[in-house]
Amino acid sequence: MQFNLIDEQWIPVRRRDGSVGRIAPHEVTKDFAENPVVALDAPRPDFNGALSQFLIGLVQTVAAPQNGAEWRKKLADPPAPGELKERFSTVCHAFELGGDGPRFMQDFEDIPSADGRIDGILVETPGENALVNNTDHFIKRNLVGGICPSCCATALFAFQTNSPSGGPGYMTSLRGGGPLTTLVLGDGQHNSLWHLVWLNVLEAGKFLASCGNPGLTEDRFLFPWLGPTKKGKRKRGETHYGEDTLPEHAHPSTMFWAMPRRIKVNSTVLQSGACGVCGNDSDLLIASYKEIPGGASYTGWLHPLSPYYEQSTKGVLPVHAHPGGMSYRHWLGLVIQDAKEKKMPARVIHEFYGRWKSGWQFRLWTFGYDMDNMKARCWYESTMPLLYVDTAIRGEYEGKVAGLIRAATEIAGNTRGALKKAWFKRSGDAKGDTSFIDSSFWQDSEADFYKTIQALKYQMESGSDMLETNQQWLATLCDQSLRLFDCYAWEGPIEDADPKRVVIARKELEMFNRSKKIKEFLGIPVKKADSGKKTKTKKVTKQMELPL
Repeated sequence: MQFNLIDEQWIPVRRRDGSVGRIAPHEVTKDFAENPVVALDAPRPDFNGALSQFLIGLVQTVAAPQNGAEWRKKLADPPAPGELKERFSTVCHAFELGGDGPRFMQDFEDIPSADGRIDGILVETPGENALVNNTDHFIKRNLVGGICPSCCATALFAFQTNSPSGGPGYMTSLRGGGPLTTLVLGDGQHNSLWHLVWLNVLEAGKFLASCGNPGLTEDRFLFPWLGPTKKGKRKRGETHYGEDTLPEHAHPSTMFWAMPRRIKVNSTVLQSGACGVCGNDSDLLIASYKEIPGGASYTGWLHPLSPYYEQSTKGVLPVHAHPGGMSYRHWLGLVIQDAKEKKMPARVIHEFYGRWKSGWQFRLWTFGYDMDNMKARCWYESTMPLLYVDTAIRGEYEGKVAGLIRAATEIAGNTRGALKKAWFKRSGDAKGDTSFIDSSFWQDSEADFYKTIQALKYQMESGSDMLETNQQWLATLCDQSLRLFDCYAWEGPIEDADPKRVVIARKELEMFNRSKKIKEFLGIPVKKADSGKKTKTKKVTKQMELPL
């Protein structure tokens, strides 16, 4: 099978008029003025996330702007398809999906192992242990018999980019298993697929200086599958594979093309039929692949599309999705830096603030897998509005927003704790998953949060007093907290039901939600308590003395 990802029309898209089709990468700007491509249209949400990163990585690797002026110019007036094709053609040899030479995202060497079903390269597919133990209850085995070249290429890229833990020697991705990705999305005049790509591309010099060794310009240092397999250091039994791949060992572009898994799809024995993923008919269905342990182990990289946090014992680590999804509670660290918790937004978000012009409207798109070791529990994605704030007040504004979120976090915790007190007689019995409480709290208060930060922005710009806005936010949080408590307080074990305990827990919740700590987060004045302790006076009855 010959299928080149630079030349073929394989990327599913939707245009402004609602029509769908497939394009080659350079056609992302085709018919830009008349009927532009506005979105990816893959059959799975994780494929849309993967294809976004594929296009961003391709442009960043061979067509990045040289300076800010070029970036601004091409945001408004994108390069023609012919110009992009000329740039992309320089790496055409690295994007062959099949054939006898090096193959896209596949091992450089022959793989001595038995064939496995092709659905194994889909992240959520049950692993070998699940199949042996018959525990594939929710995601069944053998649902995908063959996939078309388009879906195969996307699945390969998604698998290598999100690679979860797979047992000894099966390495995680450059950002760990199921990393969180954050991208800038445009609204209004910047809502095409080209804008999505270009908004998340760094200037060439800044990208080359971000992480990696720009002096290593040979193809194998950009695209790992073009050279001998770089084996990781982890062990399987007593077999030692190699060493970690550090930033000094590869070109910065490797961050988009990292290859932790040793995979080779069988592109020789092909089938005809409907693709098990997209449903389209194809005469080039791929039904099997091979994989062995010992791929590259990446350490110390800072990917430009992911937020990071600092841990005292392990250093700087990428952020991952967790149960409950993404909401405004993650604003700190995704949109703005959280110095207290040592969280920092992705490099593209940081650089974007320096490019932003007043009047432009943008959103933050976050997505990623919630992984439990090698099991994909859920795919999460969400969008958040981004607000333009003048640099003169940005620092103070971010501090105010941080206070809003910390107050909400405290009250969410109070609500959860109060419900546990209402449900259980003994604190040790308070077990089980209570994440639904937090999820409800954050979802139900999200619209009010965005209204509040918008109001704060206007008040800071005009020099108005912000006390009333902060008090209103506190009232909103308290109302949401009590509403959730009243909704769930009687949902505990029937044998432990106690009306008195519920009433006490509710009163304590009201008191905790208006505590000094929460008011200080919001800059609300706190009444000073009386100094000194009040002492109880003992009533003494003096005995009357009667005259003799």
